[in-house]
Amino acid sequence: MHKINSEFSEKIKQYGAFDINACYNCGNCTAICPLSTEDNSFPRKMIRATILGLEDKINSSMDPWLCYYCGECSDTCPRDADPGGLMMALRRYQIRKFSLGKVADIFYNGFSSVFAWIILTLLAIGGIYIFGNYPDMEKINPLSMISLDTLHDGGIIAFIFLILLAFFQIYVMMKSVNGFKKKSFKFSESVKGFFDVLFKEVLAQKKFSECEDKSRYIAHLSLVWGFIGLFIATITVMMIDLFISTQSTLKIIPKIIGIVSGLPAIYGSVYFLYKRGKQKDNYSKYSHHTDWIFIILIFLAILSGYALDICRWSLFFKGYYVSFALHLIIVFELIITLPFTKFSHLMYRPVALWLAELKNKE
Repeated sequence: MHKINSEFSEKIKQYGAFDINACYNCGNCTAICPLSTEDNSFPRKMIRATILGLEDKINSSMDPWLCYYCGECSDTCPRDADPGGLMMALRRYQIRKFSLGKVADIFYNGFSSVFAWIILTLLAIGGIYIFGNYPDMEKINPLSMISLDTLHDGGIIAFIFLILLAFFQIYVMMKSVNGFKKKSFKFSESVKGFFDVLFKEVLAQKKFSECEDKSRYIAHLSLVWGFIGLFIATITVMMIDLFISTQSTLKIIPKIIGIVSGLPAIYGSVYFLYKRGKQKDNYSKYSHHTDWIFIILIFLAILSGYALDICRWSLFFKGYYVSFALHLIIVFELIITLPFTKFSHLMYRPVALWLAELKNKE
């Protein structure tokens, strides 16, 4: 038995849903969606649950995460109810619902979001000032701004923080899933399902490729692969510094990986910034401020990374220190806010796809 919240459809508009009450349940959105199946007949099912105010049903469903918002349902909706926008709004709503202490609320409210980003920026600047040294502007030396030991220690602390928080929030997500908490799945099936999702959906984005707009699929895949490459490069550098030497010539390998990986990530972020700026496609017409902040931070993180390398190679001393500081601030903000902002798609969507895979096999 699900409780009815009569104000839920109005509440969900705060997260970007357009006019879902215009829907008259024709089912066109489900019929047109290339990803909808007999097992997961979205977005129609989620529309009805939203209009009826079945908040518990929505919280226990993974359907919002199975949608990639290609916009075909919204393009063909006879009532302009924007079902794709609703699915995106429900993802934002679930990010808030699953987050520890509802911290995500801060980043999905316009006023508190501005205040939070300012505080995080000031904390990052304060950290550089407290743990760093006054750099010698007449020569380039990474250790003169902030030591590698401090960076490594901070990175390890941030990594542990993210892992613990991610496991907690994923646990909350899984616990809320209808049917999952009452059933046990074979270990072999769970492992196989996990690797199927990892290779088919995370790395190849197979379901996303079924959407009509192939350019968006390529841009999204570029962003994912670019981010994975940059993450591998960062971890590799840290491992070389910790276990081999900070002066090791092996560091050229992650440096190359980072430079190469940054290119598709730049392409993907520029593509989405351009699309959101033009506002011609349904998925970009009603962009939430969290979408803008996320993609801008990704773009600036990569751009500042390239800038500090260019300044270092060209011996532009002041430019190097400025771009290095900017890069540290942006990366700090991305890492700290990952579980509470759009960046959390990185953990929620694969888990949702994995749970859907297990339930379908059952």
